[in-house]
Amino acid sequence: MNDLVSVIVLSYKNIDGIYETLDSILNQDYENIEIIISDDGTPGFQEESKLAEYIKANNKGNITNVVLNILKNNVGTVKNINSAIVKSSGRYIKLLSAEDCLNSPKALTMYVAFMKEHSFKIVFAKMRGVTLEGEYKYELASCESNYQMLQTYTPEQTLNRLFKRDFLPAPASFIDRELFEEYGLFREDTKLIEDYPYWIYLTMHKVRFGYLDEILIDYKMSGSGAGNYSEIFMRDLFTIYEKYIFPYDTRYGILQPSYNALKRAGLNFYMSKAKWSKMSKGEKIIARIKYFPFYMLVALQNININRKNKKSRKEEIADEGKNY
Repeated sequence: MNDLVSVIVLSYKNIDGIYETLDSILNQDYENIEIIISDDGTPGFQEESKLAEYIKANNKGNITNVVLNILKNNVGTVKNINSAIVKSSGRYIKLLSAEDCLNSPKALTMYVAFMKEHSFKIVFAKMRGVTLEGEYKYELASCESNYQMLQTYTPEQTLNRLFKRDFLPAPASFIDRELFEEYGLFREDTKLIEDYPYWIYLTMHKVRFGYLDEILIDYKMSGSGAGNYSEIFMRDLFTIYEKYIFPYDTRYGILQPSYNALKRAGLNFYMSKAKWSKMSKGEKIIARIKYFPFYMLVALQNININRKNKKSRKEEIADEGKNY
């Protein structure tokens, strides 16, 4: 159980969030942890000595190595991650963005035990969203919550599901270094989205994913995590669909071109939302008319997710009352 785990903390213009994530790592009971802080060219970043001192002061003896990977220029999330992986030494790799946290002291222990028991090269635990107000959200648009179903999936079924959407969030992943040695690092034809094209690439190569049915990650719901996509993020999505999905997705047979056209329209809808602050009043009116069906669809999806979260919250309160 004492194989080295490299926990990579990714940051960009979020120094305070690094400390929040570090606290969750320093609280782990796993006995052999390497911490790699990889900052993507934050202007004026001068936290190296403070971070090193903070880790040293709070180390319970299980942090056996610390690496500060401070990039001089902003290169984007994907290249930042890859540069950190190259500098890591662990048998296992755990990725966390600043503000995202391991929500159990046993999280790394549980990941490693699951990997060893089932011999997977990549495993996904569950994660819960944390709003800026501190409220937990157990149903998220970005991931699937029914892991009992996913445990039965073949790589082909996972691939078809990924063609529909990315339902496996990177913060919940835990990866054996051998996976990167065999299939390479994250694909660098995108700037911000590292996980989606890589999951597709892996399932195309028949890699099986493991599913650990435990909530181990607290995911801060801000930026893209709250559904607020930037233009760069959307350009990444266009690249992913045009390069990794449309050429290979054949789920709908002769109707596939129509489905792809509908998907492109959906992508254009989200791009219009990303550009919203730059659009004139007239352009906004045209966009609302043009993409009205997508506005309605998103509204219905949000209603369904909110309904599920209210149900989860009631169950959480009931469980707290029983424990009390």
